[in-house]
Amino acid sequence: MSQPSLVGSIRERRPAGKPSAPSPPSQTTTKAGFPAVQHRSQSAFARARRNEQKPRGERQKPVSRPLPPNPVAPLSNADVWRKQMEEENLRRVEGMTEEELEQERVEILEKFGPNVAEVLRKAREVREEKRRERGSPKPDVGAKPSPPSSPSRPRIDERTRPYNGILRSSSPQPTSTSSSRPPSRADRKIRFADVTPGDIHVYESAPPSPRRKAIALPSPSDSDNGSTISLGEWRDNTPKLLRRLAEARVMESSPSVVQDAKDYAKVGELEEGTPEDIRQRFFPTAPSRDPSLEWIQASTEQEFDTEAEPTIRFDLTGTPIPAHISSKLPTHLGLHHHAEGSHAGYTLEDIFLLSRSTVPAQRASMLGVLAKIAHKLARTSADSKKGIPELAGQELSWRRRMLAAGVDAMAERASVGARAIELLWECIVWWDEGIQDLDGVELRDLDLGTSPTSMIEGALSTLPLDYMLPQIANALSVGDFPSETLSQLLEILHRLAQHSNTVAATIVSTKGLIANTIQRFLLTPIPPNEETPLPNPFALSFLRTVALSSRENAIALLDPADSLLRFVISLPSASPFPPAFATTLLSETLRLYAALSSYGLYAHVATTAQEHFMQLNRYVLSPECQSQTLRCSWLQLLASWITCAQNPHHSTPTHEILWSQVVGWDWLEGILALRDRLTDKDEDVWRRIWEASAAFLEGARINGQRGGEEERSVVLAAVKDAFESGTEMRVVETALKGARDALSKLNSGMRQAILMADVSILQELGRHANALAAVIRLFLSCAPSSAPGPLPEPPFLLPFAEISSICAAITNHPLWSALYTPESIAYAHVFCRPLSFLLSCYLRLSRYMPGAAPDLWIAQAFAISCRLFPGDEDLAQKTLVNIVETVTEDFLQSRGWTVPRVVWERGGMAIIMPFLKFSLRAKPELRVGSTWRTPQSISTAATQRLPPLSSLMPNEKRDHPLPLTRDWLFGPLDHLLRSGESEVFKNLPSSWDASEADVVRATLLLIRVSQEVLQSHQQNGFLISREEAVFGCMKVFMLEHDQQQSNSQEEVFRDSIVERLMSVLLAPFSASASAKSLRTPPPSIHTSDSIDVVAKRFLGSAVPFYQWYTDFVGLYDSISFAHPLFARLLLPPLSMRYPVDYRKYLWVDFNHVMRTIRVQPEAVVTGSIAEYLWPVEMDAEVVGAYLRALIKGPLAGFVRLVAVHHLACRIWPDLGSDGEEKAQKLLRAVVEQGEHEAVRDVVSYRQNREGTIMLPPTCFEQQGEWKAARLEFAGRCGAELRERLKGLLESK
Repeated sequence: MSQPSLVGSIRERRPAGKPSAPSPPSQTTTKAGFPAVQHRSQSAFARARRNEQKPRGERQKPVSRPLPPNPVAPLSNADVWRKQMEEENLRRVEGMTEEELEQERVEILEKFGPNVAEVLRKAREVREEKRRERGSPKPDVGAKPSPPSSPSRPRIDERTRPYNGILRSSSPQPTSTSSSRPPSRADRKIRFADVTPGDIHVYESAPPSPRRKAIALPSPSDSDNGSTISLGEWRDNTPKLLRRLAEARVMESSPSVVQDAKDYAKVGELEEGTPEDIRQRFFPTAPSRDPSLEWIQASTEQEFDTEAEPTIRFDLTGTPIPAHISSKLPTHLGLHHHAEGSHAGYTLEDIFLLSRSTVPAQRASMLGVLAKIAHKLARTSADSKKGIPELAGQELSWRRRMLAAGVDAMAERASVGARAIELLWECIVWWDEGIQDLDGVELRDLDLGTSPTSMIEGALSTLPLDYMLPQIANALSVGDFPSETLSQLLEILHRLAQHSNTVAATIVSTKGLIANTIQRFLLTPIPPNEETPLPNPFALSFLRTVALSSRENAIALLDPADSLLRFVISLPSASPFPPAFATTLLSETLRLYAALSSYGLYAHVATTAQEHFMQLNRYVLSPECQSQTLRCSWLQLLASWITCAQNPHHSTPTHEILWSQVVGWDWLEGILALRDRLTDKDEDVWRRIWEASAAFLEGARINGQRGGEEERSVVLAAVKDAFESGTEMRVVETALKGARDALSKLNSGMRQAILMADVSILQELGRHANALAAVIRLFLSCAPSSAPGPLPEPPFLLPFAEISSICAAITNHPLWSALYTPESIAYAHVFCRPLSFLLSCYLRLSRYMPGAAPDLWIAQAFAISCRLFPGDEDLAQKTLVNIVETVTEDFLQSRGWTVPRVVWERGGMAIIMPFLKFSLRAKPELRVGSTWRTPQSISTAATQRLPPLSSLMPNEKRDHPLPLTRDWLFGPLDHLLRSGESEVFKNLPSSWDASEADVVRATLLLIRVSQEVLQSHQQNGFLISREEAVFGCMKVFMLEHDQQQSNSQEEVFRDSIVERLMSVLLAPFSASASAKSLRTPPPSIHTSDSIDVVAKRFLGSAVPFYQWYTDFVGLYDSISFAHPLFARLLLPPLSMRYPVDYRKYLWVDFNHVMRTIRVQPEAVVTGSIAEYLWPVEMDAEVVGAYLRALIKGPLAGFVRLVAVHHLACRIWPDLGSDGEEKAQKLLRAVVEQGEHEAVRDVVSYRQNREGTIMLPPTCFEQQGEWKAARLEFAGRCGAELRERLKGLLESK
């Protein structure tokens, strides 16, 4: 409902009577001789009352002004001019022939259209009607009335009705001689538009404003009963620009026609309030284009500009208004209350301005509109074609401003505060739909807007939490807002806790926030009544999210955790709440306790409330419990408490729960008894049963007699037959089938990235993977505690072949590489963690499987180690120890690999063990809890959530060691290069006395073993790339950087074993290793990262690889003595796929070094020789360096081929030269300055652009017609030069 205008129209008062002549003021004086003081504090009303009290004779009588008679309008100058022009036009027409008249008639119709006669006729009638109104006689031809003060509109139907449109007088007459008030609206005269019947109809509901053009409403239907009244037919007016153009054309033809058309435009089309109407009524003598009146034209110009460049406008529901109707909507919709009133709807700037209004209702309304816009804009951020496509690409900036507007108003009370909270909810919670139930990962990357690799600060990062969180705490404490608003505040807190561990810690540290949340949403009166709210289970989810974020936050929740026992002591069947609701509260409470126990916390509650938990255990086992969610929550909590009891020294505080208590509570019997109430459809409950049983057996292995043999026999007696032909077997088969189906869906649907459409498939795959991992864990816990190796007999049967097939498919699936693409969702890695867990369990199982060869297990270990996530560091270290223990001298000799004896005499693989283990160790403050809970993991975990994906990018220097990159075995060299700051060297045992050469030998040997076993078992996806091998070998040479060596024999790269191992490592990447290296054109898309990208893993973002390369070149120049392997490593950055800076540095700044590089083309470390040849070098400085090196010589091997190729391609047209003058100069320089061999090579060089690269000497021995063309080109350079080259270019 629109509000009345605060400022109405301004009108002058009508004179109350005939003004009298001014009289001198009365000289009323006081006794002192001064005039009396006249106080003006009395109001006009008081003075009027005082005047009424005076005698009638003393009152001032208003004098009426007599109306003058209607005079005959005299002819103005314009009228005289019109009459003269009409007479002149008539004389010209009378003197025309019929042909001339017809030609003029055709031109007029072409210019003004077929309705020009009607236009002129109506304009004439208007002039005549105006004269009749003033009482003047019918004017002569061409007479013009004076300009009206307010134009009238054409009548409705002039053929059937008399003209009743009357001009409003510029000086209206008073309705009473005794009143000075302006006349009422009754004396106004109605003006009608020139319409025809059937087009405009009056409907009930709100009418449009008389000052605005209303959008045309739809015509009534054919079945209309006649209740709709037609006011005439609407006719669209000519647009302003076209009307101006028509006036210009009329001006060129006839002045009289011009004046008639202008009169019609002024009188027939102007409406009240338009700029022209304002000018004629208030400034009649001013020209229409007077610069001083530009202010009245601003609205029109603004309207035109807005139509040319429309700005998106919104209605009060947050829906965009199409630009073509924004100027036609009526005003009763409430969409014109903004600065630019000619268009309906509000721009975002209007809404932001009004959201700071001092009128609470207006402010609340605009905040609500912003919330609705944010709701739609959130969908646009996910899909640019949804929501508000016009704002696609601007979501982040608008989201920031909306959040700022919401935070600014959230402290207000009543509707303003509620709408502000709603706006915050839309921008924080709703913006990332579908993640409310997602835990186990920080969602900070979602705030980056584009991708995990984006470094743009997000919207949530700009929130002033130090202001916002206390306001939320206060709102929860007071509780003035509606329950829906309070629930929105709870969801906002939950989403902020999901954002990052830092924000979660800020929430916990905010005074009163956690306490008020628990009090408001959980500690509601028991029993409840109709007036009190019920507890909110989502508050328990919020507390669990906070507990999972960090150990410190979990410790802060220990005190209020006791109050939540109210949901445990009453079983759902006896709860004051509805059974389903009570079951939900109980399940969420148990999940919160499990989250606390993942740090070894709050396990004492199992003792202090043992009666209630024993009662709960009986309820879960009974047929009365029908909730699978409750059963899963209870079993998850039991597994966590059992893990805490395995080693009570790792709980916090210690000995909170003891193994003897766990045994005494008969939890194992209850777990096994629950199996009888399940079917093969309850896969999730089976998973929890297997996990809890495995945790109990792992604890019995430590605390039970004879390593837990009795406990294992009890479990095997219950499950062995079931895994052969019972329910457990069917559950495993169902999990395997579901995993295969999910993998096939991923293979058919995933395209280079993990998208939202893949999430449901990944969740399904993860559910089956968790079940398979649980059954493998149970199998391992049932195996006897003997030395690792193939078991003589498995504890129970499992489909080992199918499990191996599924794990192999998961290990080599492309989703692992798609995980790090910019297009993938920012939290995709949390769905891959169950897959990683399954692979880690399978790796432990693989050693016990019959027929498992050591080299096969090593290959699996190297492959699966690259699929581990933070939290799996303990498993990675154990795997590394097992690998090192397996790689022995006997192991290598049995496979025919010869290794010098000195390697084993100096310690073998053991000397690099400290470096490798340290590289797999997480920082204590960043340690993530393991999926396979152990006493070690619960005591050291700092958080239970994975870090954001942006912190796990493989080509960045990371704080987390996992996931491993393919070149992670080069880690010991990293510590050697940074020995001064390496923590390993500070903590090495005193018995460690290996040299740098020993460490490098062992490192390169282990890398060689990994490459051999991976390749032999077709795990090519885990082989190091060419760039990784090159940079790894560069590290060996850079060990001599800034070293003072008295003897070159002390240099590590000159060690014969080191040199041989590096040669073996680079051999598969040399040009001679594959015939594909000679194909051209080179591949446009490289499957591996460039060296500068690989180098960021070691150098970080602060040190560019170019700086490393300059040091490498300088080191070669100073100590290499033309070392061939050293020289080979100089060449890869000279490829044309790298920036020209590398070629400039070596060819230009170290041109003298090129003479020492004698690497043959077959020995170049490259995947394609063509990468060095194409595209042709265009940098003049580098081309000059090629010429200088070739002329001064001697230049040999591959670098000579490169220089000759680029010089020849810049000279000869048949090789692609495009500059005649530059090519001739370059050819003269070669011929005049070069030796015979250099001239011969450049002149006779020939190369294939497509096909196979020709290497020397083949590329210099080709024949063909191209020689004649080159000789002709040489002739254009001069006859003498042609003669010198004639012998080389004449065909033999």
